[in-house]
Amino acid sequence: MSTFALALGVALAAAAVVLVALPFLREPIADDDRLDAPTPEQSLHLSLVEERDRALAALKELEFDHRTGKVGDEDYRGVVGPLRRQAAAALRAIDRTPSYRDGMSFQAPEITPEPGPAPDEGTPPSPAIVPEPSPPPDEATPPVQPQIPEPGPQE
Repeated sequence: MSTFALALGVALAAAAVVLVALPFLREPIADDDRLDAPTPEQSLHLSLVEERDRALAALKELEFDHRTGKVGDEDYRGVVGPLRRQAAAALRAIDRTPSYRDGMSFQAPEITPEPGPAPDEGTPPSPAIVPEPSPPPDEATPPVQPQIPEPGPQE
């Protein structure tokens, strides 16, 4: 009888483990689990902003390398023009996107200023200034040198 009870307990425990783990073993059904998926206009705007950022970062790196001497003057002149045109094209494309012009998307959140001190509080008190003793006690009197008698004729 005890073997039967032990086998029944193991089977019941295994069934409980499978029942509890089943939701974690399923594949998620949602195609897109983001809460706020960007619209196609927002995706276009974001890709243009990324292109602009890449072009500006490349320009910044090129400027740094030119200043440090890693890139010569001729190479710099050959590369800086296309990078500037790429950045300008990205900026013009951003200006033409409807989400940028209309101001309907990508608005910065309003920032509320921190409250100042209450009118009756004013500015917090500063710690009192402690004057330094003038002159400091150890410098007020010069050290006294002991008088050493001069050796005279010995008697």
